[in-house]
Amino acid sequence: MKKLNIGVLGVSNHLTKRIVLPLKHTQYCEITAIASRDIEKAKKFAAKFNIDKFYSNYQDLIDDTTIDLVYIPLPNHLHLEWVKKAAQAGKHILCEKPITLNANEAAECIKEVNNNNVKLMEAFMYKFHPQWEYINDVIRTNQIGKIMYINTSFAYNNPAVNNIRNIKEYGGGAIMDIGCYAISVPRFLLGKEPQRVISLQQECNNFKTDTLSSALLDFNGIHSSFTVSTLSHPNQYVEIIGSSGRIKVQIPFNTYVDTKAEVHILTAQGERTVYFDICDQYGLMFDAFSKAIINNEPTPIDPSDALYNMKVIDAIFKSSESNQWEQISD
Repeated sequence: MKKLNIGVLGVSNHLTKRIVLPLKHTQYCEITAIASRDIEKAKKFAAKFNIDKFYSNYQDLIDDTTIDLVYIPLPNHLHLEWVKKAAQAGKHILCEKPITLNANEAAECIKEVNNNNVKLMEAFMYKFHPQWEYINDVIRTNQIGKIMYINTSFAYNNPAVNNIRNIKEYGGGAIMDIGCYAISVPRFLLGKEPQRVISLQQECNNFKTDTLSSALLDFNGIHSSFTVSTLSHPNQYVEIIGSSGRIKVQIPFNTYVDTKAEVHILTAQGERTVYFDICDQYGLMFDAFSKAIINNEPTPIDPSDALYNMKVIDAIFKSSESNQWEQISD
């Protein structure tokens, strides 16, 4: 079977560290082109990872008729522009999270891909790790009773002034970079949207971005809280507390590619730790999206999910300014 050809916009650190090697082992797709505004950077990357083509600008890659799928790991403020241009060129699109800077931009992206009959998916890779399918099975078989609340912590320490995650106009800050995960998780597990949110944010004087943010999401009586930070000791976990048990996900998002993932579960029958075979969730995500394209099936994550996640993000920022509960817009 012929694999889909992927063109990548930008030689990002994320691409090098987490994406390029998994795509050497995927079943349905492979990187065949890379674009960078620095042609030497693109050339060196292509040579290092045996990629056929390299381009000095993004548009040339998009115009390449051999490319089936465009992957966009660019800074957040560039997502809208290049999702629209890729869609207009008839390319399917896998775009890094968060999909845009706000919900209005997300709606623009969805309108554009619908008008051009191409597929779009936001790259929430964690959803493709087998540990989350298992967690959903535990929940839906009532092993921890009714979910009462969900708590998420996600942090890293990045004090670099020029890093894109610390530049406000690029869509930097804790909420945009990692808070989007903490918002996605309860929506994913509960299968519904929060009605309202309230938040507290601490802004860095140097960056002007939120470097410590917390929020409470009200899912019609089920609570979900989180704290995220870009200037704290690195950590991440998700706790799901039910009426008769609990689940703790040790590494919910950045799972290791060479270590078994583990989930701790406490129920009325006792406590246990479940281990999962080593896998690469990025490769699984690319294959699942590519398979949907090949078979002309719905994408594993509908584009509307990206829109609703952005609506919550918008409300959280609004709440931090109003210091009160904010409703999620329809």
